[in-house]
Amino acid sequence: MILPRTLAPRTLALTAVVSLVAFGGVAAVPGEAEAQSISRHRSASINGPHHSASRGADIYRSPGSASVHRYGSVDDHGWSSSRHRNTVRTADGFATHASRSGSGGRGYERDVDVRRDDDSVFIDRSITTNSGASRQSTVVRSW
Repeated sequence: MILPRTLAPRTLALTAVVSLVAFGGVAAVPGEAEAQSISRHRSASINGPHHSASRGADIYRSPGSASVHRYGSVDDHGWSSSRHRNTVRTADGFATHASRSGSGGRGYERDVDVRRDDDSVFIDRSITTNSGASRQSTVVRSW
């Protein structure tokens, strides 16, 4: 692409970037995205004359799964919670398992299985809470 010299340097730079995105961006995108795992840790703490607090989080993500573990303390009273999710392909659909545990007793275990045949999609769901309550359901959607 040949640009006239009468354009301001800022305009030239903007035109070059737009050209790269418009023409080169398509060629730079691979056919399938690479699978990536990401792991992070975050933390913070506060110390004052009368109180102290700290918190942290460990986060892990990869294709099909995620985990988060949070923890902390306020004036030496600790707490923690965690969540996990994992999804896998099956021969005729996918299956997901998720769980949560931690503060306040609001934990659960949840499973979702989705399968498909030529005429319908079947969605089986089940959940059990830390208190022992449970529920199951099946939904069938026809084409």
